[in-house]
Amino acid sequence: MTTIESKSSTTASCSSESYATKSLIPLGPTGKRLDYITWHQHHMYMTRMLSEMSTSQEPNGCYIVDEDNYQIISGYSGEVASKNDSCQCAILSALRKLEKKAISGDNFIMYITTFPSCTHCLERILHMKISKIWYWNPIDSTVDGQIKNLETNGIKCEKYQSTRTISIDFHE
Repeated sequence: MTTIESKSSTTASCSSESYATKSLIPLGPTGKRLDYITWHQHHMYMTRMLSEMSTSQEPNGCYIVDEDNYQIISGYSGEVASKNDSCQCAILSALRKLEKKAISGDNFIMYITTFPSCTHCLERILHMKISKIWYWNPIDSTVDGQIKNLETNGIKCEKYQSTRTISIDFHE
């Protein structure tokens, strides 16, 4: 079984004493760690973490990436308050930032915790030309019509299917 160190050493030496205190992670037959997360899992994880930053009664997160999986922008519900918008959701927060930076959402992928229920957010998504939406959970049964509308306009929508539990211990 091949292994790799999970923590980097601050020294260049490989003494048996320091080596024995490090935890090792098993590698699979391809030479990669078996427990690594995919880009797809990472993006949805970040979306869920953003929702934890929300002080809103309905916490939501939005994480937008490009085709190469690079983060473009993110937002969470209640982050940016505007008198011009009745909605203070994560999607609107992220899309406002995109507009402010004069970035088109063309071919960007949006990860969201809850599928948008307001017409205003759906219109902004269409306007920004987002190519795909991954959502954690639909807000209610009315999303089928909204999904159909977005897909008719060329935006793919897909419910995220969780395949594993990811946790981070901040007390290490």
